Amino acid sequence: MSKHQVLVPLVTPLDAQGAVCRQSVQQLVYSCAGVVSGFIPCLTSGEGWRLSEQQWADMLRYTLEFASDSHRVVAGIELPSTEAVIQRAALAEQLGAKAIMVTSPFGGQLHQDQLLSHYQRIHEQVPLELLIYNEAALSGNEKSFETLLQIARLPRVTGLKDSPTQPPSQAQVDRLRSEGIDYFIGWEHQLAGTLLSDGNVVSLANIEPTLCRIAAEPHQPAIAGLVEALDKRYGLGEEDWYAHVKRELVGRGVIGTALTVQERER
Repeated sequence: MSKHQVLVPLVTPLDAQGAVCRQSVQQLVYSCAGVVSGFIPCLTSGEGWRLSEQQWADMLRYTLEFASDSHRVVAGIELPSTEAVIQRAALAEQLGAKAIMVTSPFGGQLHQDQLLSHYQRIHEQVPLELLIYNEAALSGNEKSFETLLQIARLPRVTGLKDSPTQPPSQAQVDRLRSEGIDYFIGWEHQLAGTLLSDGNVVSLANIEPTLCRIAAEPHQPAIAGLVEALDKRYGLGEEDWYAHVKRELVGRGVIGTALTVQERER
């Protein structure tokens, strides 16, 4: 049975000087809080791989500050090596995080046993709840179904955001869930579709959290059509989708600027 969770992969609001804007984080969290289950700061929608350590720490700190006790906060960690992830996870723990979500190491061309070893080492050295992020666009190292199963069997692994290049079958999703983890849909175009899941982690939730909550229930063609239309309207298929989300949030008065980390670095 689906749990209908929505975890928002928060964009990272910056001020004109490039620092994380505390007031904008507060307004963004509050704009979603009534209908979502929790928040994931510093993931890909939050430009997590581009954030400085200070920006990363501030974004996590502010999210923890403004999320209520009933909301789950998972610290996104997108760094190129296992060692770097472990170091950043220690900072997450110091800041009060109880859970982290981690990508594969960067660079592509890694064998599946290397991807498994990455998560095993993190699990051994980090005492926090661990969630998997399966993707290829950033790390270049997508996990196979068998590798995901092996990672899911680690005792403190509790969830998977799945953004695969090829959609899984329901049988594969069910098999992963049978290992005791929550399966989160990671692509907007799969919302309200055929997959029964535990919820979703999608960029659209920053601007349409109620719709994403509704779309956690499968087999809703009308809702899927609405999501598809908004996907195109907000440019979520573009390489800089997070910038489009920021511009929409500025237009709604939720965050102060649409500045991205890359723009600030130029």
